[in-house]
Amino acid sequence: MELELRHLRILVAIADAGSLTRAAATLLLSQPAVSTQLKRIETALGRPVFVREASGVRPTRFGDEVIAHARSAVASADRIRESQRSAATETSVVRLGGSPGPVFSHLATQLAGLLDVPVVSQQFPSAAWALDRLASDQLDVAAITDVTGYETRPRAGIAHAVIGTEPALVLLPVGHPLAGRDRVELTALADESWTMSPLEREGGDRAAFTAICLAAGFTPRIDHDIVDAGTAFDLVIQGAAIALAQGGVRLRDGMAAKRLAGDPIQVRHVLAWRAPGRLVGWQEALVTAAEAGFAGRRCATDLE
Repeated sequence: MELELRHLRILVAIADAGSLTRAAATLLLSQPAVSTQLKRIETALGRPVFVREASGVRPTRFGDEVIAHARSAVASADRIRESQRSAATETSVVRLGGSPGPVFSHLATQLAGLLDVPVVSQQFPSAAWALDRLASDQLDVAAITDVTGYETRPRAGIAHAVIGTEPALVLLPVGHPLAGRDRVELTALADESWTMSPLEREGGDRAAFTAICLAAGFTPRIDHDIVDAGTAFDLVIQGAAIALAQGGVRLRDGMAAKRLAGDPIQVRHVLAWRAPGRLVGWQEALVTAAEAGFAGRRCATDLE
């Protein structure tokens, strides 16, 4: 792993805070996320940067040298970013788009403060719609989701970063015979009626789901073409259908969320932006903010 500027910011934040927990609060990340990043950084450097103590952490002798260089690099990057701020502020707004998920929700509420410019946001029912608008310069940045193994195809002029991956869940009515299980076999759902958005018949999550079911030996019955999540949830609660969902789905009374055995469907959370584009120089900050949104989600299966 090559060290990036965001890794150097983490080192500086830990050194300043003297604690992983306090550094995590400063960085708007979870403490486990900061701890994981520090382990990766130290592995890349081949030596420990900090000594762990009961009261917190302190730099090693090697760490003092690394942190001094990190401070210099971060300070230089901040000066460069200030000079580039006008690239974003010269225009009236920054345009955010995306498909439903924790990364889009987090950026929709936090991006204006991060960039210090007004932000307008628009949610689309599919990743393809958001990327079409990004490619045609109707958006500046997009937070989307897709399925591992059936990833969204790269497009000219668009850069992206994978923010995180999590297993998809199946939503069942609480009275369903399988709702009491910890894991549900995908093949056990072969005779179920599903509800799913009709907007990506030729690609995207729906096509990926169908292909995964076919590989498992059955063709899914998608009887309800529903775009609105509230209507889809009503169908699940009433026992008329079951549905797929992201891990951070907000459950309603009468619904149960279960992981599939073996996690055959993995949801990727992806941040995409125009390159070059109006947000040149802000990519690192955007990725860090997106990572905070993904890390802050809470899986629905933990709430049951």
